[in-house]
Amino acid sequence: MSKKVLILCTGNSCRSIIAEALINKKLQGIQAYSSGVNPSGKVNPNAKKVLETHQAWREDYHSKEINKVKDIHFDLVVTVCDNAKESCPTFNGATKVIHIGFEDPDGKEYEEFEKTYQEIDKILLTKIKEELSMSMNKNVFKTTQGVNINFTGVVAKEQIIKMVQNCSTGACECMSDATKKKITNMEVEGKDGDVELKLSGDISKEEIEKALAKSKVLNP
Repeated sequence: MSKKVLILCTGNSCRSIIAEALINKKLQGIQAYSSGVNPSGKVNPNAKKVLETHQAWREDYHSKEINKVKDIHFDLVVTVCDNAKESCPTFNGATKVIHIGFEDPDGKEYEEFEKTYQEIDKILLTKIKEELSMSMNKNVFKTTQGVNINFTGVVAKEQIIKMVQNCSTGACECMSDATKKKITNMEVEGKDGDVELKLSGDISKEEIEKALAKSKVLNP
């Protein structure tokens, strides 16, 4: 079951929208929502533009007041502006509320929205994973047929399938050509949260661990 996070701001037009989109794009196993304590009712055009530029925009993202999401049980609430921190409503006792402030890019040039995007990506997403103890675990072990990798935690089966497809089409940059030539078959099994990748061929555990560390699919 996905963890649910609410990003709370004042106008719900810039920072919280960017954060909501980034979490939903990059953090498997976490579903993000956003709202405002005094919502503007519209998404800032530059906030939408920066999300479109990074392929993170969805048409259902919109500015809304908190009562639109009040019936959802959140595992974590994050305020991203001081006003929202001071005006944050009371949630049930099981909901943790934290504050991570970001400068408001509203009214500034597009470059400031790109800066906000990068800051949220680097700071907020890392903190959310820590707070929810959400991480991907990789167990690599040698078999008689080759090497198996068991992925658990915050991992989607589709994520591993995409990684395999990249290797098959030559789009993969994490694995050396010599290692690719050794692999005779790649098979993905399991489900979200518990995925197994079976690699057949005369390959070592060490070279697969090295490739996983470089994977842009696993380490966006």
